[in-house]
Amino acid sequence: MLPLRMLEATDTLEGAIKTLAAGSVGAASVLGRIVDEPFAGLMILLDLERLGLRGEQIWRLYRDVHGMNLNGFIGHVKIQAARVDRFF
Repeated sequence: MLPLRMLEATDTLEGAIKTLAAGSVGAASVLGRIVDEPFAGLMILLDLERLGLRGEQIWRLYRDVHGMNLNGFIGHVKIQAARVDRFF
C-alpha cells in the first residue's frame, strides 16, 4: 500500500480536492461542492485531512451515512475533527 500524500501549504483547492478524492469521482463531486465557499470549504478539507478520510471513505460517509445531505456531512466532519483536536 502506498503512503498517503498529505495536503501541503502550496496546494491549490483543485490539488487538495484531487489528493483527498484519491481517484473517487463521488468524493471529488462532494469536495467540489464543499469548496463552493472557498474559505469555509478549505477548513472542511483540512478537517477531512485531520481525520484521515480519503476517496471512497468520504463518498460513503456522504452517501450512506448522511443520505447525500451536504450540511449533515459537513456538520459530522466538524464534530469529529473537534473531538480529534481535544486529544492533541
